[in-house]
Amino acid sequence: MQEAARSITWQTTKIAKSIQGGEGMGQIIRILTLAAAVAVTSAISMTAVIAQDAYPTKAIKLIIPYAPGGGTDAVAAVFSDKLGKKFGQPVVKENHAGSNSVIGTALLAESVPDGHTLLVVTGAIANNPFLYAKLPYRTPESFVPVSILTAYPFVLGIRSGLPFKNMQELIDYAKANPGKLTAGTPGRGAGAQLALGLLNKSAGIQIREIPFKGAGDSLNNVAGGFVDMVFSGYETVRPFVESGKMKAFAHTGIGALGSENIPAIADTIPGFEYQNWLALIAPTGTPPAVTDKLNATLKEIFAEQEVKDRLAGQNITGIASSSAEAKEYLVKEMATSKAIIESIGLKPQ
Repeated sequence: MQEAARSITWQTTKIAKSIQGGEGMGQIIRILTLAAAVAVTSAISMTAVIAQDAYPTKAIKLIIPYAPGGGTDAVAAVFSDKLGKKFGQPVVKENHAGSNSVIGTALLAESVPDGHTLLVVTGAIANNPFLYAKLPYRTPESFVPVSILTAYPFVLGIRSGLPFKNMQELIDYAKANPGKLTAGTPGRGAGAQLALGLLNKSAGIQIREIPFKGAGDSLNNVAGGFVDMVFSGYETVRPFVESGKMKAFAHTGIGALGSENIPAIADTIPGFEYQNWLALIAPTGTPPAVTDKLNATLKEIFAEQEVKDRLAGQNITGIASSSAEAKEYLVKEMATSKAIIESIGLKPQ
């Protein structure tokens, strides 16, 4: 900043001398143009410094693109309050459900890129470009990934009235009764839908999908006995298991999960695996100084033992990646999602 100021002062002095010495108007204009360019560069540099030091200057809106009560809400609760305390500004969560996160994600894409509107998104953001013929934004071009937050397997929760003792019994029944068993999902493009599609394809069965507006609705319908099963995060399934309304029947990762030793679907179907993940993203155009500050603060939060323990209690791995790593991860996941979607025969609509 001092160098820029000195440069402007020097250019101004030169202009004054030029005028006094009778130099041509063209030379004066060239000098004025150079001085203006230096001033603009200086202003941009100052803006970046101010953006990082002053941010945030007001409450941060944190969009959750699903109905309340799902796994995204549970993870957002782990870091949002702490982020607000560290920044000295409230972090206000807003649920905007619909079209498998498309509505909430579109709101982010249209928001002012100043870091005061952010979105917690699931792997659905990598699925939707291959499931919707037209989206109101472009992935990944419309967004700046701030950080990959977590990764975790889905738990297959089944209603307590089902008689199956293990995954093989469920598969055998589904083969003998195609379409009779039902599974709730948060809608088209959700990771739960892809996990169900993979199960149907891998086991050669036909469990019928019942789409809802969010994970909370699908969980409540399974717990109420209206739908047979659901793929969801461990933390969202656990309360229904503890109340006796559901069983944590299997999961989509590798090895036993949690203190309950929930078996992996891969124990019955070798090679079966599906991981869900959450990321924090901002709209394109958000200053790097702002995303860097967000990223550094998130890393501090995720390094806290309390946060590690809370995530571990949900059988979730905290990541808090860099912005560059998050972008690379998103692009890679889009390629993986495309392959899965094509393999299970889902077409863009």
